[in-house]
Amino acid sequence: MKSTLLNPLILLLLSFISFTTGCAVLGGGGSEIRRANDYQLSAPRQWQRRGSDGESDEAYQLPSGNTVTVTSSCNKHKEASLRVLTKELLIGSRNIKIEREEELVVSGSEALYSRVRASSEGVPFLLDIVVVKKRGCVFDFSLMSPKAISAQETKDFLTFVKSLKYATD
Repeated sequence: MKSTLLNPLILLLLSFISFTTGCAVLGGGGSEIRRANDYQLSAPRQWQRRGSDGESDEAYQLPSGNTVTVTSSCNKHKEASLRVLTKELLIGSRNIKIEREEELVVSGSEALYSRVRASSEGVPFLLDIVVVKKRGCVFDFSLMSPKAISAQETKDFLTFVKSLKYATD
């Protein structure tokens, strides 16, 4: 049976990741975060768009109940490395284990994919994270799961990330 609401654990993780999204929230100065607004993505048909939660640009619920979020920022951390930006996304998590890292090219720009196992408030979770730097902006893509992420979900997630078209691409 498909749930029309986000799983409560996924909501907790989504709130946690959105709150601690280093690329979009943390940083010096008191300037307001500027989001990228002229980019496009192509989500798989089976994903249900959930819109923005106020912290992320977009959120999607997968048929499994797992959640994908996209967050952009254009005035923070332009000089930080992709590894530093990825680690900032994990601030507040415990028992962090980066199981896999892979450099990618997304829409002609450098990106870093990471598979992470961690916990928050004693609850274990898995994350597929891709951080992309493109034309002065940073895009954080997260696939979150309290249980498992299937090979097909990872494949769909990476296809989704690689569909990024920003500005005049």
